[in-house]
Amino acid sequence: MKLALRLRLLRWAKALTLRTFVFMLLAVLASGGFLAIARALKRPAFDKADAAIELFIHHHMDSPIGDVWAKTASFIGSNYFLWPMIALVCTLAVLRRNRVAAVVLFVDAVFVIGVDQLLKIMFQRERPQLFDKIALPHDYSFPSGHSMSAMGVWGVIAAVLVCLYPSVKREIVALAALLILSIGLSRIYLGVHWPFDVAGGFLGGIPPLVASVHLIHRRKKHDANVADLVEAVEAKTEAKAQAK
Repeated sequence: MKLALRLRLLRWAKALTLRTFVFMLLAVLASGGFLAIARALKRPAFDKADAAIELFIHHHMDSPIGDVWAKTASFIGSNYFLWPMIALVCTLAVLRRNRVAAVVLFVDAVFVIGVDQLLKIMFQRERPQLFDKIALPHDYSFPSGHSMSAMGVWGVIAAVLVCLYPSVKREIVALAALLILSIGLSRIYLGVHWPFDVAGGFLGGIPPLVASVHLIHRRKKHDANVADLVEAVEAKTEAKAQAK
């Protein structure tokens, strides 16, 4: 019985790549973080921390240059800019014979934007009114849709571009990371979201991001798997025991 179970687990470990395992772990941790923030939303201490962080960012970053940067980043993160970019990248993927990437990106975008609206209705958190940089949107605050789309959609756009243009992978990843952070921070700077709205948006965007990346960058034969890692650890442990 134990041997049969061990063989079954070994087959599962060989089928599971290390990358997939890390992705799964990241998605679980992000989901846990999102739930932790969601549970704490109604606590007064949580609101005080949110307000303190928001005012600190506003006080130390407020400037004409900061206004231009934040409004630009916020526009790039909006649906007005995002959907034409999705259409462009999907078209590039189809032209380069990667229809899977195009379909994954489109489905991911619809899912992320739709789920964000459902979560806003579910939690019904009011927007901050600490200062006036731009007019407040009329919908609810948690989670930040810009931040969720930044992580969950712009991240997938970057993954598709990496798949299409692997020679500039590092540049694409670096620019995507900078853009994602800028979009989230801009929403706090402009006073339209609480800091933990942005954190919740980022965390909420991670599971669809890792699922999409897994589908776009499919497993290759040379990818290491969990069984390889287990065998390496066992061999190292055995070598240390023999050395003693």
